[in-house]
Order: sequence, then C-alpha cells, then structure tokens
Amino acid sequence: MSANTVTRLIVLAQLLTVAGYAQTFETIKGIVADSATHRPIQFVNVVIKNTNRGVATDEKGYFALQASPTDTLLFSYVGYKTLEFSLVDWEPSVILMPEQIRMLNPVIVKDAPLADPYEHLFDEENIRLKNSQKTIPFYYPRDKKEKIKIERAKKEAVRVKHYVDLMVKDDKVKNYLMKKHKLNEDEYYAILTRFNEKNYAIMYYLTDSELLSLLYRFYEAESDVGD
Repeated sequence: MSANTVTRLIVLAQLLTVAGYAQTFETIKGIVADSATHRPIQFVNVVIKNTNRGVATDEKGYFALQASPTDTLLFSYVGYKTLEFSLVDWEPSVILMPEQIRMLNPVIVKDAPLADPYEHLFDEENIRLKNSQKTIPFYYPRDKKEKIKIERAKKEAVRVKHYVDLMVKDDKVKNYLMKKHKLNEDEYYAILTRFNEKNYAIMYYLTDSELLSLLYRFYEAESDVGD
C-alpha cells in the first residue's frame, strides 16, 4: 500500500469521526415547578452542563433553549436541590424541584446595605468606553468629525441593543411589572429611570436573565418603599 493511499485513509477516517460526533440542535422546552405545591418557579437557572449556555424560567416557570440530544441540563435555584436531566429522548415536560432543607447555625443579623454583586466588575470596559468618547479635536476636518460621530453611534447601538430589545421593543416586561406592582405607566417609567441612573455602568453588559433579575429586585424594593 502506497504512502498516498495510507494518507487518504487516515484523512477519511478523521472525517468520518468528526461526522459521527457532529451535533444536531433542537429546541428543548419545559416547565419547572415546586415538587410539593406544583406551583411554577420563576428565575430557575437552566444550564447546559459543562457550558455557559442557559436561560432562566419566566413567571410561569417556562423555559426554552437550543441543545443537543447528547447534552445534559442542570436546574438550579436557591433553596432547591440542583437537578440533572439527560436530553436523550427528551419530551416537553414538567420538572419538579424539591426544596433543599438545611440546618443553619444561629446568626446575628445586622442592618447594612447589600453589597452590589457587579460593583467594579465592568470598570475596564467603562474606562475604554469613556476614552472612546473623548472630545473630537477641533482642528479635524468636518468630514472626519462626522465619520467619527457615525462610528461612535454605531458602536453605541450595538452596545445597548439587548437592553433595547428587552426593555423597549418588547412590552412583556413592562406589562408584567405594572400588573405585579399595580403601577401606571408614569410610575413604571419613573422607577425605570431611577433603575437606569443607578445601573448605567453595568446594565448593558449583563445577560438578559441577569438584567431581568436585577430589574425585578429593584422594582420589588421600590414598590416596598412606596407601600
């Protein structure tokens, strides 16, 4: 057998191996509920094992994500046992999560503000953003100034896109928060303005689930103050 023939056989074997491991993705759907009450659980983290890909359940406990039949899903939520489910022969179903009962030692609770989990996390990104928005030198030609402004506007549109898609173009979040906290539109936007002012340095860098979690907690706290 010639060397060329051996080489061709090795390459063919490698191609067949890659083809055998090629993944096909499909939409995985389901609902997560409490195992005792069967009530849907909101904000459960549904993650594909050994990856950073995942979603959070909505207010009805519903989730949907793209995954391969060879993947495994991890379901986790504070106060509940973490569950694993293989996606082999997966069918849309209800995932019942049992509570995680823990015996805790006595602690002394002091009144102190909660630490911001995102504090200083995006400092480098914000420094780069600030540097990129420096005043354009006055001696630049007009066409060069316009080109710089257009390029900055494009980059800003990309940076805030997911926030705009989630909070502006889609009314689901607004309608949910207005109904939950009995707000009119003026009250809703007043709280949203305060949220934006407080979280401007981080909110455009968060994932949708992180942004929603932060937003919901903010509205909860603001509504409690209003009560």
